[in-house]
Amino acid sequence: MDRNVRDNPVNYITLKRDFIVVNVTSGAAMGIMLLVMILQRQHIVPGLPCGVHDIFRIYCPGCGGTRALFELLKGNLLQSLIYNPAILLGAILIAYYEIGVMITLIKKNGKRYYKKNGLVYGYLIILAVFAIARDYLLVGMGIDVIGDFL
Repeated sequence: MDRNVRDNPVNYITLKRDFIVVNVTSGAAMGIMLLVMILQRQHIVPGLPCGVHDIFRIYCPGCGGTRALFELLKGNLLQSLIYNPAILLGAILIAYYEIGVMITLIKKNGKRYYKKNGLVYGYLIILAVFAIARDYLLVGMGIDVIGDFL
């Protein structure tokens, strides 16, 4: 028997329940957020101001996220990454996890077909480096990647 199966057995009932609960709640939340973003872009609902953006005159790690999402939905992957890589990389990370859980649930051989934490840490490091680099370009070099300040 594989060492991973012995040391970390898969509880399929809990995994299936969690998979369903997470997908239903996150799907509903994403639907609501997408609706609000569309209404904001149509100027039906006012957008919320960003304190970091307004007070410190730098980009917060989430700045450009809405534009990145709409560019991703249009198929403009590069422009989406330029606005904010959190959206595209997050979509890839979620797809990897979802596919891995589905394979785990279908095969039922005791193996997990996804990593639980390592990719999330990598994702957070990439986002932190991006946020620091984007603000350095803005403050240190006068290059405004998104175009909100200069």
